[in-house]
Amino acid sequence: MKKNAVFAAVLLVLGALVALAPYTFAKVCDVTEKVMKCHWTARIELFLGIAVAVLSALKFVSKDGKFQLGLNAGIAVSSIGIILVPTVLIGVCGNAMMHCNSTARPTLIVLGILLLAAVSFQAVTLWKKRS
Repeated sequence: MKKNAVFAAVLLVLGALVALAPYTFAKVCDVTEKVMKCHWTARIELFLGIAVAVLSALKFVSKDGKFQLGLNAGIAVSSIGIILVPTVLIGVCGNAMMHCNSTARPTLIVLGILLLAAVSFQAVTLWKKRS
């Protein structure tokens, strides 16, 4: 039970970091006359980060292993989205010197990979307990 709470807390923090990163420490371009691609990436990442945080919060109240695995599946799909949005789906500004390209994009990719790794590790642990 305590391991599940630790995983839930880690996932909740990572989800919050994904939601806040494009607006704080890994800031994307400000909206001016022209709305850049990184603005839309930030908005989608905000939604995905909140979704991960909500699913992680649900992990605190559930003790059922199957429900935990279902929540892990939802977080895994969101994690893949977190990685794909700045790389393939929308992207960031094309200029390599822009802050969104040099900081926000790698930050979101790393956070998505960390989320995916944590969820996968917990899923394997839960799957072994189930059998």
